[in-house]
Amino acid sequence: MSAIPGKLVEAVFKRVLAPDLSPELIVQLASVGVDLSIPMEASYPRPTWYLAVELTAKALYPGDELPVQLRKLGGHIITSLQSRQIIKGAWLTMAKLAGPRRALKQAMDFTDRSPVKLTITERSKTEFEIAVDDTEQPDFLAGLLEAAITMLGGKNAGVTLEGASESAAQFRATWR
Repeated sequence: MSAIPGKLVEAVFKRVLAPDLSPELIVQLASVGVDLSIPMEASYPRPTWYLAVELTAKALYPGDELPVQLRKLGGHIITSLQSRQIIKGAWLTMAKLAGPRRALKQAMDFTDRSPVKLTITERSKTEFEIAVDDTEQPDFLAGLLEAAITMLGGKNAGVTLEGASESAAQFRATWR
């Protein structure tokens, strides 16, 4: 499995989550290898990424259990892309017009650029099966997917982990 690109780490922690990071959390992130005070590395080992995500989830949602913290953080990243205007309104309007079904299918064209590979199988107009080549932090991935479907106009989006093997996690995504 590939490393996590530094550009992705930078986008998530320096752009999307920057307003949410306390000075204490920034020190913790630096101690595990994600130092936000210096230029980002070209790539990060996956364990470093997972630890940074977990530390952030625990810091932002201290009253919850880890699976809930991870799911909330995944959703927060997606909603912050919109609320902090990192994703511009024109693109989002076009994606909403296309709807979750078409937008997710179109997203498949860009998975070659992602460190996490997705395989989407359409089960109905409002249900997809999504295989992800990453079995770590499935609740974080579910939160990302669920919030993305909602952002794309899906009502009552739900993403559940259906199973996992050594190499992939299988999710079921539904919406109205």
